[in-house]
Amino acid sequence: MLPNYDTSPHPVRDDLAEAHRKAWRHIASTGTWLTGRQRVAIAAETRHAANCRLCRDREAALSPYAVEGAHDHLGALPENVVEVIHRVVTDPARLTESWVRKALASGIAEPEYVEIVSIIAHTMCVDTFTDAIGIERHGLPQPEEGEPARVRPDGADYNIAWLPTVPPEQADEDLLAIYPRNVGEAPSAPHVRRALSLVPREAVSFFALNDVQYLPPEAMWNAPINPRSISKSQVELVASRVSALNGCFY
Repeated sequence: MLPNYDTSPHPVRDDLAEAHRKAWRHIASTGTWLTGRQRVAIAAETRHAANCRLCRDREAALSPYAVEGAHDHLGALPENVVEVIHRVVTDPARLTESWVRKALASGIAEPEYVEIVSIIAHTMCVDTFTDAIGIERHGLPQPEEGEPARVRPDGADYNIAWLPTVPPEQADEDLLAIYPRNVGEAPSAPHVRRALSLVPREAVSFFALNDVQYLPPEAMWNAPINPRSISKSQVELVASRVSALNGCFY
């Protein structure tokens, strides 16, 4: 089932509706490191995390590590993957590098972790929008069949983050398309745009969604350009408030 806003009580831009359909197709597709079935299961668990008693107790505690227990989950994914999904969804502001290292040591490969986070982000972007305009969340898509290629990009390195990212000088054409050229002819890569670059397909898809829901790069770095019907100050106010409500670490 693909997102459709024909019955929305509020008008929805055509490009926004299409971006959400693309996001749903992306979630359902065979990933670089995960199958379509795993990816749709991650989206479902992303939605379910808010129902987890352990996560609610951890979120209310002074430290999430002070609360022991087992996650309430849908049963389709391993416990270590459920832990990553639930913590990223419910308590992102208190994630630490040591927690990430523990997740990786549990058997999750670095690119798998990145792909999991990407699916969470895609799902939450669309769900937050439907919640905001007061309509039911879209049904999740049917997963595609296929096996992931499990390929890492050349040039990824530990340079700015807890996981490897790809700097502009090592980026391929796909990544260069999302690394803005705002200083002469040399592409730059703000850290937020490099965050998913260990799995380039995920970075490209997420920022295709981001650029429609938020602002495209040319508008972010050029004050006179504003493709939205509200001012940039209003855009930033809304974005900051949503980020705060979601506990955005960044």
